[in-house]
Amino acid sequence: MSITAGRDQRILIVDDEPSNVRLLEHVLGDAGYSSVRSTTDPTQTEALYRAGQPDLILLDLHMPVMDGFAVMDRLVQLVDPGDFLPILVLTGDATPQSKRAALERGAKDFVTKPFDHAEVLARVGNLLDTRSLHVQLRRHNARLEDEVNERTAALVDAIARLEVAEQDRRLAQEETIHRLSLAAEYRDDETSRHIERMSRYCEILATRVGRAPEQVELLRIAAKMHDIGKLGIPDAILLKPDRLTPEEFDLMKTHTEIGHQILAGSKSELANTGAMLAWTHHEKVDGTGYPRGLRGDEIPFEGRIAAIADVFDALTTNRVYRRAFSLEGALGLLREGRGSHFDAELLDLFFEALDDVLVTRAELIGPGPGLPDEGS
Repeated sequence: MSITAGRDQRILIVDDEPSNVRLLEHVLGDAGYSSVRSTTDPTQTEALYRAGQPDLILLDLHMPVMDGFAVMDRLVQLVDPGDFLPILVLTGDATPQSKRAALERGAKDFVTKPFDHAEVLARVGNLLDTRSLHVQLRRHNARLEDEVNERTAALVDAIARLEVAEQDRRLAQEETIHRLSLAAEYRDDETSRHIERMSRYCEILATRVGRAPEQVELLRIAAKMHDIGKLGIPDAILLKPDRLTPEEFDLMKTHTEIGHQILAGSKSELANTGAMLAWTHHEKVDGTGYPRGLRGDEIPFEGRIAAIADVFDALTTNRVYRRAFSLEGALGLLREGRGSHFDAELLDLFFEALDDVLVTRAELIGPGPGLPDEGS
């Protein structure tokens, strides 16, 4: 069943046989499609496209003066590269060569003449559904881009204004960054505690490595912005109770690049450190991470620390799609990632600092290492 809302989408029929055109008009009209235009002169296709901006074109291949291949070559020059214009080819030529040539020029489906009415309607409905979803997605992305730009401007402005103030600058800055970071995941009550825990784990590990106190403090505060890019991820994906599909996961992964774009290029060392963490906290030392597939020391030191802290907290807390692992199960998974997901030396230091980590975790989440491992 078609999911398109109503039957008012615009359809253009191009076929040099008047009888074919009348039949298609009749079939589409009986099915409720109210906006159908047609021509038996393929040279008029360009003008009709410009005038009517059809959502679907039903196109014959073999016509005098200008065949369907030439029509599609013209349309390629007219259609916006970001648009999706489905073309349904109606032809008696079912040879592989013709199909291949049509597909190379933008055809999306075929119906062989003489055609079955039900088949034509089914293919028309499917292509219009795809067209409708594409249009909706473009509109959503445009709105999302506007929202991200607005929030980005507000975030950058807030950070810039904070750094002007000297008195209590660090405390005011950290609190504001914490609140702005919550905006990235305001739908999740667990977010505030995740941000605090993850940043504190980064602090503990950086201290164990021997970093200077000012560097440790910079990392602790910047780590709170590691997921700021989730401002650009739809709720339906962030809050999905099941595993993400490959397409949804690809969209989720873009939060690393969105976060980097939001924070990079600032005059603030803190914002630039946050940008680097947003970009690199999902990289893996064996090069299988994202978004850039960095390896080993190509991943900044802070990003390698953040990866351990973020995964440990994710494993030991409930998520919308699974229950928390036990401490034993979580640590086992971390060990499995030694040298592949995680920097081996940093992971060893993390285990050395585990008592401090668990004390901090108990302060921020309550007693106990997590819920029993249910094999998820």
